[in-house]
Amino acid sequence: MVNKKKLRTTLVLDEAVVKKLKQKSKGNMSKLANEILKEALFQKGKSLFGELKGLVSTKDIFEEEIHEELYR
Repeated sequence: MVNKKKLRTTLVLDEAVVKKLKQKSKGNMSKLANEILKEALFQKGKSLFGELKGLVSTKDIFEEEIHEELYR
């Protein structure tokens, strides 16, 4: 993420979630919560591979002219 500005907020969490955060966070629950939220909200590396399956065919591809400059 480019924006490194930090803001404070309050989250209302279930007791089980807080307990699990405390176990996994090793003392810094905010850092762990931020990592989990970033991963969930900004799925890094998500690609369109497989998303267009069945929607695009090789029959849809045509070349109007050969690009000779690519073969020099």
